[in-house]
Amino acid sequence: MTKSIFLFIAVIFFYSLPANAEITGLTTKTVKSIDGKIINLDETIGVKPVYLKFWATWCIPCRKQMPHLQKSFEQYGNSVETIAININMNDSLEAIKITQQEFQLTMPIIMEQGAELSQAFNLRATPYHVLINKEGKIIHTGHDASAELDNKLKLMAAGQSENIKAISLNKGPTKKHLFNLRDNKPTLLYFTSAWCDWYLEKSRPNMSSKCIHAQKTVNYLSKKFSAYQWQGVLTRLWTGEDELNDYKKKYNVPFPMWVDSTNEHFFDFKVDTFPTLIAFKNGKEIFRTDQFNDTQKLQKKLKSLATTEPAE
Repeated sequence: MTKSIFLFIAVIFFYSLPANAEITGLTTKTVKSIDGKIINLDETIGVKPVYLKFWATWCIPCRKQMPHLQKSFEQYGNSVETIAININMNDSLEAIKITQQEFQLTMPIIMEQGAELSQAFNLRATPYHVLINKEGKIIHTGHDASAELDNKLKLMAAGQSENIKAISLNKGPTKKHLFNLRDNKPTLLYFTSAWCDWYLEKSRPNMSSKCIHAQKTVNYLSKKFSAYQWQGVLTRLWTGEDELNDYKKKYNVPFPMWVDSTNEHFFDFKVDTFPTLIAFKNGKEIFRTDQFNDTQKLQKKLKSLATTEPAE
């Protein structure tokens, strides 16, 4: 994928969404907006039309679509429950509030905790639009602020969406790539992305530099502690096999690396910041860090794994 295509669409990956099963499980969930509004999903999903917009402050297409989101809320907000869901990946409340003020956003904004909504709706890229009719059926998913999206919003608001075909997408098989974490041999999982180095170069230069430095540091440490098991895990956001291969070649990654195609490992290990390094031994997490500036400190921690007995 070229950078220009990435910047304009960020949408070419298709995703799977076992719509009604996951949505049913979410209806007991209560979420809170950054302004303190409590939203009970059991009083929303399956009761009235819902428009969910997943986004990130550093996502360029997301920022371009913010005026559309605000306009849609002003037009249909009384009839359609509209929620802007920040995916909370390498983001902050401060950055979200700055974006809220910059674009004068007045709809509820959720800062996700634990990625439960992203996981349930099988987020593959931002921006990501999800429309759910009042019967609780998904009738639209996509990444563009398109005429199709606008038309469906208009029909939902008018109570005329019953003839829009519900979307039912089958979830692909879960891929397990991990070593046996219960092995006595220390295992290091390095969570990162294939694009944070170049995509964030202008919008988040410090984050971009951190991603580059962290990958080089982990490369060095994996060679120094080669008796340990190392694996790299890439976020599936905007990432397929081509991006994986390009990234491995670009940084000459010396350990196995793969794309978390179902997002289960980011979700299960509660990783909301990349890069992050997590150390395991005998099935127990020993430590995790997203700080890579102090190489000596990291080496000391890694050396201690040889004798560390995990706490019960």
